[in-house]
Amino acid sequence: MKIIATGKGGVGKTTTISTLATMLSREGMKILVFDTDPSMNLAMTLGLPYLEVPTITGNKEEINEELDDLDGDGAFAIGRGILENYSRVNGDGIRVIVMGAIPDEGNGCLCSAISIVKILLNYVDSDDSGESYDVAIVDSQAGPEILGRGLARDFDFNLVLTEPTPKSAEVSRQVVALARNLGVENNILVINKSETSDDVQRMSALVGIAMDDSVRIRYDHSVIEADRGSECLLDAYPDSAAVSDIACLKDKILAGE
Repeated sequence: MKIIATGKGGVGKTTTISTLATMLSREGMKILVFDTDPSMNLAMTLGLPYLEVPTITGNKEEINEELDDLDGDGAFAIGRGILENYSRVNGDGIRVIVMGAIPDEGNGCLCSAISIVKILLNYVDSDDSGESYDVAIVDSQAGPEILGRGLARDFDFNLVLTEPTPKSAEVSRQVVALARNLGVENNILVINKSETSDDVQRMSALVGIAMDDSVRIRYDHSVIEADRGSECLLDAYPDSAAVSDIACLKDKILAGE
């Protein structure tokens, strides 16, 4: 199963994805996550020190050389080898691949790095040996641009993260339109930092997603406290409202798989 998390900056994609991935991993699933946000916070949120995680942009030449050998019978093994060589695994067994930021001034495009991510996603599913990841999750960069580059094609779910505001809803509306054009049928609206249950009806109407395909994550100060202490939200505040709501999101995804 392939999942992408989209939305404007600051809506809580990284916290939501890291918690969701940890829940799934602790239920026995093999999880792979891609951090394609140039801010690169996902690995740290999952307990991996930033300097210990290789990036695609930092190893692009080496990766491209290995990708040149993907033709033929050994292509799957090479592709999976690249996944493993340029990633790290956290304490919960989640494998993390970081796209990285623009490497230097004057090089203002991440198109080639995103293309590498698209190629590597082809080597997530099982090969003849039966090896596979149960779930691959992409934490996308802010805004709809990454969908304009076709990254979400063939994904099973698009989690559209939004705050309960008109500005955030407009970005989410654009994201949903692009995802549908790419053939992503399962778009789940995740209304984060919500302080009233009325947000579900209002935001669903603004974005153009049915209420049945929307999930509310309540505003929860525990998220800020966990971030301040560099703690895993699921471990630090397992009974918090946010954790409970993300668990509902997890159940909705698994039910629609």
